[in-house]
Amino acid sequence: MTGVDGPARNESLSVRRCLHLLEHVRRHATAERGVPVLDLAEAIGVHRSTAARLLAPLIDEGLLHRDTAGRYRLGLGALRLGQSYLGAIDLPALAEPALHHLAERTGGVCVLAVPERDGLRLELSTGRGRGPLTPGALVPSYCTAWGKAVLSVAPAAWIDRAIATGLRPLTPRTITDPTELRGELDRTRQRGFALDDREHDPHLRAVAAPVLSHTGMVVAAVGVALDHHRMPPVALRENARATAEVARSLSGAMGWSPAPRPTTREA
Repeated sequence: MTGVDGPARNESLSVRRCLHLLEHVRRHATAERGVPVLDLAEAIGVHRSTAARLLAPLIDEGLLHRDTAGRYRLGLGALRLGQSYLGAIDLPALAEPALHHLAERTGGVCVLAVPERDGLRLELSTGRGRGPLTPGALVPSYCTAWGKAVLSVAPAAWIDRAIATGLRPLTPRTITDPTELRGELDRTRQRGFALDDREHDPHLRAVAAPVLSHTGMVVAAVGVALDHHRMPPVALRENARATAEVARSLSGAMGWSPAPRPTTREA
């Protein structure tokens, strides 16, 4: 077997270092301050002159930008790559393997739902369960786990519109009071998942969590539904945790990342 020769190995190392430089700039550059070349050299363990040589083609291709202070930020080329990636995302295809895994883990019906008109359209459904949760079905937002997950992080106008369309009781447990609904959405936002406890279907409990785009806008919700006898409190908490994990993973694939926590400076 012939080993990798020196030049090829050096080229591979250079590519890896360039990728590391891009990632370091992505993580550490801010609108106020770019990353100095000395920081970048230290991050990849090379001399400043080597870092400058590796940075040059990244600047030439527009992936990085060197400002007047000699610091580095992501460039327009990185934006174009990001836009191309985001434009090619097929959310149902992206979500399908995760939903199958969630269905196996929970034993429920797992659904991806997207906002449409005054409710949600069930885009993808997998697992054994009740018939109404089928792809293409339209469900209301105010009394389903998927809808409440979306409304909990949606603009206020979406909540106003859902209330204005009428909170018609579909079961004896449906929330029909606007103030109570707003309170439930606040609780949903705080705990990170929505609960439908036989509000839409008298036999089903469901939990769901929102999926966010790269801008932080809600674009969908994922959730799991089971006969209420099969989702007691312990199972509900575990299913909610698993569902929130899937939602976070899909949000990350959509380009969303949580805002960094502010750091406190010592006096």
